[in-house]
Amino acid sequence: MRQLALQIQNDSTPTFANFVSGRNGEAVAALRAVVDVPAREALVYLWGPPGCGKTHLLAALARALDECARPARLIAGAQAQAADLAGERLLVDDVDRLSPALAERLFHAWNRIREEGGLLVCAGQQAPAGLALAPELASRLAWGAVYRLQALDDEEKLAALRTRATTLGVPAGDEALRYLLAHARRDLPSLCASLARLDRLSLATRRAITIPLVRELLQHGGDDTLETLCD
Repeated sequence: MRQLALQIQNDSTPTFANFVSGRNGEAVAALRAVVDVPAREALVYLWGPPGCGKTHLLAALARALDECARPARLIAGAQAQAADLAGERLLVDDVDRLSPALAERLFHAWNRIREEGGLLVCAGQQAPAGLALAPELASRLAWGAVYRLQALDDEEKLAALRTRATTLGVPAGDEALRYLLAHARRDLPSLCASLARLDRLSLATRRAITIPLVRELLQHGGDDTLETLCD
């Protein structure tokens, strides 16, 4: 008989505490300072390859500001709407995926924030000079603090997986995590997704998370096959 996987609701919300900084400590400190020492107006730009932590840090900043009763709008560039760019605190992810019309509105939003006070933090895959945006917006993004986020090395990724496992209550030891790191897709979002699927498989089959279970998961691929393994 199939053992249904429990839907355990652990708090996996991104925070500064559960972010493995690696070589990105200066960027994290700058974002924490935005929360701890509010300025009249502030501009921060984060950039780096997919999986380096941009989205996590924006979500962590949004949560920290909310806890200080200074809520911010957290906006995904690809899904942004014109109304999203109102307000005095804007956090814009994937700024390089804004439409030309919305990029122009963001330019005017920053001018408003400079005049009236507020916060703009943006993230993209390229440095400001490399963004395929209107030159006036790209140049404005370079005015503030600009931080290039570095991808984690293997030991830092292992530390991030340990942190994720602890946060989610996944009983995975270093041996299994190292095997996952060595044989799964190596970007951190994919590794975290594999860890969650591994937990589902462990719960459903009542098997400990060991190298054989990790190997079985990786050999059988996607979520459709995972359902079969759980039968």
